Amino acid sequence: MRLHSSIKGAVAAALLGCSLASAQTTEHLPGFELERLETNVGRGTLLVGNGQLMVPGGLSVSLLGHYQRLPLVLSDGVQDLQVVSDRATALLAASYGVLPWLELSAQVPFVLWQQGDDPSPAGLAPLSAQGIGTPVLQARLGLLSRRFEQPVDLSVDVGVGLPVGTGLALAGDAGARFHARLVVGTTLGWLQPSLEAGVLFRPTIQLASTEQEVKPGASSEVRLGAALATTGKGLRGELGLRTTLTPQTSQVSMELLGGVRFPLLVGLDAFVLGGPGVGGSLGTPLFRVLAGVSFHSEPPPKLVFLDEQLNQSFQITIDKPKPPPVDDQVRPVSTHDLYVTRGEPQGSSAEGGPREPLRPYQPSPEERLVLRGEIHFARGSSELQGVVPLLDQAVLRLLEQPKGTIMIVEGHADTEGTDTSNRIMSLQRAQAVRRYVIDQGIPWTQVQIRSFGSDWPVSVRPATEQERQLNRRVQVLVLTKVPGVAPAPLTTQAPAP
Repeated sequence: MRLHSSIKGAVAAALLGCSLASAQTTEHLPGFELERLETNVGRGTLLVGNGQLMVPGGLSVSLLGHYQRLPLVLSDGVQDLQVVSDRATALLAASYGVLPWLELSAQVPFVLWQQGDDPSPAGLAPLSAQGIGTPVLQARLGLLSRRFEQPVDLSVDVGVGLPVGTGLALAGDAGARFHARLVVGTTLGWLQPSLEAGVLFRPTIQLASTEQEVKPGASSEVRLGAALATTGKGLRGELGLRTTLTPQTSQVSMELLGGVRFPLLVGLDAFVLGGPGVGGSLGTPLFRVLAGVSFHSEPPPKLVFLDEQLNQSFQITIDKPKPPPVDDQVRPVSTHDLYVTRGEPQGSSAEGGPREPLRPYQPSPEERLVLRGEIHFARGSSELQGVVPLLDQAVLRLLEQPKGTIMIVEGHADTEGTDTSNRIMSLQRAQAVRRYVIDQGIPWTQVQIRSFGSDWPVSVRPATEQERQLNRRVQVLVLTKVPGVAPAPLTTQAPAP
């Protein structure tokens, strides 16, 4: 019988059509790649990509191991033969950003150990316990990117599986296999959903049935996937679903994997996932568990896009925010908050009274405002959600302007916390923005941060959540010197306690 590795019933009929007890000869099971799991290399979850490409020069390397339970069970309706009852494999994968629109990757799997029932009563030789799997080479082509102000991240993967796997370990096809898939993803707040659809072309498997006739089997599969991951730099969760359809045999299989990913060192993450599998396709386990580590390193992206219309939408209209109506008390402040002020020190007023609260920075006549905008934050959060177009434009402006251009980052909070907690939160928000631009190659000496707490709200008496969010903000100013005008002296000073 001529069959594909996903035709479980046909394989069972061919292998177990005769009485198990009457088998007298020993044959090897036709070699094919039993593994159905294709992991994602590069950006995205372990199971499904997110449409993003690594920046040129970026490198991602991962090493994982996983255990499968009952990936290959054959049955003639009377007796079951667990050809592979337990299997442990490892996968070494790497991905490298070559061009802004091109990423190359490679995967090499290994069968570390597997066991099953004695197949000799069915006339089959035992499988090899170890072997090398099917190496896969892949190119990822970027079509759309949110970094360039496009609505989603969209990419196409094309790859080839080399026919060098160990067939006697059910770890390699007789010929090359090819796959192509389309991946799309985006970011919705703190969630990152993604979808993929693709097709796999692989060699057929031939096996004579009890009647010594050869019949055609399936030669392609349609593969669908969906994933949902959380964003952030600490503990992150991810959930992935992979579905395989074999049109010629109407076979359907599904695997659901969920788990967590957490940082170990800078650039080094560990992950643990697991979940069940359902369906009649060969290679679909009852369940599998995966664990491993991944290293990720990317240089700051080269910014080449500037949307003038979008830049105008970032311009704020409040150039001189008004202080709260009544507030004569000196506010407590963390000792590591530094403020940039111009002119005389702000120790006390001329009449010897309490110092006036620090005011938001206003450009002087010898300075030219290059960019001004705001970034808003969720309640009680200082996390930036993915790509921030305003900061990307600020970085580009800093790179374009002459030496001496600076960026002022002013953090603000709403009035829901205490003065101290609001001051700390506004500082953390300013620091998050500062880290973002420094990670893209801007020297730290060009980025100055200020913390205001809740002293300078946009909405003095917010009545809705939307108005409160206007107060949870960071204001960004990019300033450059006007040629021929001497700057006023700058002093850095913390407010008096």
